[in-house]
Amino acid sequence: MRKLDEVDLSDFLDDDAAPPAEAVPDRDLATDDASFSRGPLPPEDGSGRDDYELKTRIAGYYINKQLEESILRHGNIPEHPAEATIGVGFIDIADYSYISNWLSPKENQVFLNGLYSAFHHVLKKRGGYLNKISGDSMMFHFGGVIDPLTKDLPAGEAEPMIARLLFLTCMEVQESCRLFNRADEDFIPKDAEPAARRSIAQAFMIIRNLRENLSMMTGIDAMFQVRIRIGAAIGEVCIGNFGPEGARQWDVIGVPVIEARRMESTAPVDGVRLGSGLFEMLRRTGLVEQYLEYFRGRASGFYQGITRDELFSAREVVLKDKRNACFESCAVQANPDLPEDVWRQVESYLASGESGLGTIMDIIRYYRGNRLVVGAIEELFRERSIRVRKAAAFKLLAPVNYRRLLEARGGSAEATDADIESRVSLYRIFSILGAYQDHVKRCVDAGSDETSFADHDQWVSGRLMTFTADHQSARKRDERSRYFERVLMPATFAYVEAALREHLAGSSGS
Repeated sequence: MRKLDEVDLSDFLDDDAAPPAEAVPDRDLATDDASFSRGPLPPEDGSGRDDYELKTRIAGYYINKQLEESILRHGNIPEHPAEATIGVGFIDIADYSYISNWLSPKENQVFLNGLYSAFHHVLKKRGGYLNKISGDSMMFHFGGVIDPLTKDLPAGEAEPMIARLLFLTCMEVQESCRLFNRADEDFIPKDAEPAARRSIAQAFMIIRNLRENLSMMTGIDAMFQVRIRIGAAIGEVCIGNFGPEGARQWDVIGVPVIEARRMESTAPVDGVRLGSGLFEMLRRTGLVEQYLEYFRGRASGFYQGITRDELFSAREVVLKDKRNACFESCAVQANPDLPEDVWRQVESYLASGESGLGTIMDIIRYYRGNRLVVGAIEELFRERSIRVRKAAAFKLLAPVNYRRLLEARGGSAEATDADIESRVSLYRIFSILGAYQDHVKRCVDAGSDETSFADHDQWVSGRLMTFTADHQSARKRDERSRYFERVLMPATFAYVEAALREHLAGSSGS
């Protein structure tokens, strides 16, 4: 069994790594295992043989083989639920409806089966357990009473190992997805089981054909991309058998499952969002610093200068649909070449003319908080002589600061604008916009404390004053929010879109 210090980033993408658990020996179906997964033996007189054979095929086809093997190693079916530390992960394909429009129903099935087979291969290689698949979402976990990796370890060793394996699995799944998007044959693992390898290869052929089909539009490489979100958390759960008789499932329930699901729903595409407990455990075991060094080493361009806080971006997640429930989290970048990939996407959509403008603007809006990705986009703009009027945007967003700069340059608007254009980056413009947005969100009710009850009229009068003050505060807050959403936000991006339209108009004119 591998110790914690033996599980490091050197085997991060090792296709030749063997599964961490020993293979289950072949067993006679007519002996002790038959009653476990294949139903009762048929009568000796041969009646019911066809039904028995079909039941055997059904059980062999649909049963979770990983669960079967784990319980066989365990020695018996755990009848009673147990509390255990579990690492939980959720994978979701972002905007799959767009991708599915390119494929027939049968191709969609082949496509998803191949992707899930590739992700499952990564999971099994690291000793994880595939819990369930629901549509375009997949849940998995590490740990528990039948997990051969951790069941015999004390908590002090099991929890850091679970956290480490969970994190590395999330990152390797993202890497597998990137290989798929690039139609890189390394996406098909050489050590996969024949059936899984065949399924993965079929999905690979679909995307390769899309890449090579000359009838497809020029920018298909950039446009047809599988983007996945991954969320992960760790903590105490109840693990065991759930469901009615005849439809039992081996499952986990508890706060970490809810948290991991919330992390996935708010995770960045091409990235991973970690619960705060998981991140803290990774930090204590040194994986945060190891991953920073590893990530920078693999980056070929802009991300070589990424900081730790940019790679691991801490943020509170507020779920409005869950009564403003708050989760502390950390979003982790998973693609060392993301700025360059976004550069190529924007470039491809530019080549498609005005029809690509909407998607370019969506890309810029999505990545506006990423310093290095916005830097790559601005560098592309400079190469293409696309001029965003940053001075005008700065004047709109920060009028007080603009006036100070204007005064410092003797009232010369030309000198002030030239200085802003040369010294203020597009990311800085977006940062000012983000700061305004954060300010609007931070505004809270200024209601006073509830007064003590002396008599009816005094108490009601005090409450009315509080309600009135709250109402006036809310009106001001709503007004600022509307101004941001209806003026500042769209106007800032209007400057960017106008620059792109100006570029396209000039290109068509020439």
